[in-house]
Amino acid sequence: MFVTEKLKTFSWVNVGNPDHKDFEKLQNEYKIDEDNISDILDPDEQPRLEVEDDYKVIIVRFPIINRETDTLWHTEPLSIIYSSNRVITVCRKRCDLLDKIKKSEKTSREEFILNIMYYIAESYLRMLKELNKRVLESKKILQERIRKKELLELLEVENSYTLYMAGIRGNIAVLDKLEKVRGFVKTDEAAELAEDARIEFGQATEVVTSYSKMLKSIKETFESVINMDSNTYINRLTLWNIILVVPTVIVGYYGMNVRLPFAEYDNIAIAVFMVIMILLLGFALVGILRRRIV
Repeated sequence: MFVTEKLKTFSWVNVGNPDHKDFEKLQNEYKIDEDNISDILDPDEQPRLEVEDDYKVIIVRFPIINRETDTLWHTEPLSIIYSSNRVITVCRKRCDLLDKIKKSEKTSREEFILNIMYYIAESYLRMLKELNKRVLESKKILQERIRKKELLELLEVENSYTLYMAGIRGNIAVLDKLEKVRGFVKTDEAAELAEDARIEFGQATEVVTSYSKMLKSIKETFESVINMDSNTYINRLTLWNIILVVPTVIVGYYGMNVRLPFAEYDNIAIAVFMVIMILLLGFALVGILRRRIV
């Protein structure tokens, strides 16, 4: 889907959810190299800056909720292709953050691109806050009852943190390279935008790091609780096993087809049986309590 917006100093072509015809148009009408188009199609393409003869290609990654991947809170590549009078943005998915950029923030190609970087940094911070809410909700539920669903959600959030950190660091590297491109940051406004974007990405990095540490601490705590509960259950099973084994052995001995003591005296045999069983159970319980098995 091609959407073209003509501005004062350049034109912006936004391509979202492209199909085969859209890529043919990019190649034939806008003279985009086939290799660059192949990179656009790659969902795992990492952030980078590439200089061609007639244009430059910037690839950054932005956070998105993607139900097609194993990790729901995922990142997607956004390709920004710019030349002397045109900026082309291409994304495999719909990139909603592009709609937030105001017309006043598109005064030049450079400022437009830096605003895209700034809004991407903001979106990382917003998504991280949402992820942290999910962590706190899962933590609250796990404090009441440990369930597999919440533990898997924490694992998914941990994977998202890893993806976010990789995307943020890659975007920072791209921003560093853009600032070194001659004539890219040529106005005070552009320099201020680049600094604002860098600050936002820096904050996002710190937030990911702190949230990751907190999540790791939560996971380790609940893993310890699970291990303690498992040990408690095993010890209780051991206790019941001892309690059941003692009478089983005694009853089995008296059930043998051999002559037993006091066999001719029914009342005495039962009394002896009960005394022996109680004594053995008493010794077993005393040993268990001394060792603090339960």
